[in-house]
Amino acid sequence: MKLVLVNGLFLIQKVLLNLSILFFGFFSPKNKSGVIVGTEEIASILYSLTAALPSAKSVNLKFNPYYDEDYDYYFGKYKWLRPFMRFFSPVLLGYLLVNNKTFIYISAEGFLNRRVDGGEYEFKKLKKYGCNVICYFTGSDIRSFKLLDKFGSENSMDVITTYQPISHKGIDSELNENVRRMLGKVADKYASAVFNPSTDQMAYIERKCHPFLYFADETKIQYLPEKYKQDKKVVLHAPSSPIIKGTPIVRAAIKQLQEEGYDFEYVELIGVPNTQVMAELAKAHIVLNEFYALVPGVFGVEAMMNNAVLLTSADSELEPTLFEGANDAWVVTPYWQIYNNLKQALDSSMDELKDQADNGTKWVEKYCTYEFSAKYLNQVIDDLDD
Repeated sequence: MKLVLVNGLFLIQKVLLNLSILFFGFFSPKNKSGVIVGTEEIASILYSLTAALPSAKSVNLKFNPYYDEDYDYYFGKYKWLRPFMRFFSPVLLGYLLVNNKTFIYISAEGFLNRRVDGGEYEFKKLKKYGCNVICYFTGSDIRSFKLLDKFGSENSMDVITTYQPISHKGIDSELNENVRRMLGKVADKYASAVFNPSTDQMAYIERKCHPFLYFADETKIQYLPEKYKQDKKVVLHAPSSPIIKGTPIVRAAIKQLQEEGYDFEYVELIGVPNTQVMAELAKAHIVLNEFYALVPGVFGVEAMMNNAVLLTSADSELEPTLFEGANDAWVVTPYWQIYNNLKQALDSSMDELKDQADNGTKWVEKYCTYEFSAKYLNQVIDDLDD
């Protein structure tokens, strides 16, 4: 019965989309050029990507209490509209489709229900009307649990999908895996470009993908030589999700080093405002990020922005989309090396730590700024029109 209802709703969405195209097509320009970025906010990516593109408009169909940016089309903020969003979004797509050239999809959601066909009908319609489609995946929206678990088994190592089902019940279900399979195959077939770390977010995508981009504020990148003149080292760990970030192993390593007589300050932050995290980063010498992922998290980039030595499992030998010099920017630390690498960092002089921290800060300046990512993204779109 549920399947019948889902398919019925999807049929209604397709009818509404076609009626919308038919109606708004009478008023559409002859030459389309605009860029649409949607359809939900994920870690400020929607807002940052839109701001990076001169002619882009943002579309946010979902309400998120953690973000209150000034989106161009923020229909998700209207509480009265939310129950009707499934019927409103295809009408909106029809209007946008006849007026814009390029559509950038953040994460897996679209204007139509993706769980039915992985977005194939939506993408086919966009391509039919001369639109470019860019997919920008953000994590478990596209990451295949079967493929990454197999990768972990072949390399005799735990990966992020080893533990995600513990903290996110049902995320590895066959139904969800089938949806991710459809999403990957549809993106592979129809998208003009795909942004996706090919190993960390291993998916049913065969093509070469563009790297995940960071949008660090250049004005907040800082070298902090004064903190390396202190006597006592400060170690910081601020996991957003302790199980999948490796917090139990971090605590074990910290405890063992304390038992061995190492004198350092350990700060652990969980569930605190970002302002507090940033304040602690400015004081930290060593930052423990995450230890099952193959790309640095946003927190890892923030650590390097604040001139701290970063220990994380991100590894360019396993993740080919990382930019040049990545493995020199931080101390590559798989979960089984947390104790050894942290011990080595604590044994290092402050001058040695400062040199490593400077490497990380320079890498962020080169590859993670708003200016760099905006230029990269604009070049990708320009290449589509050549």
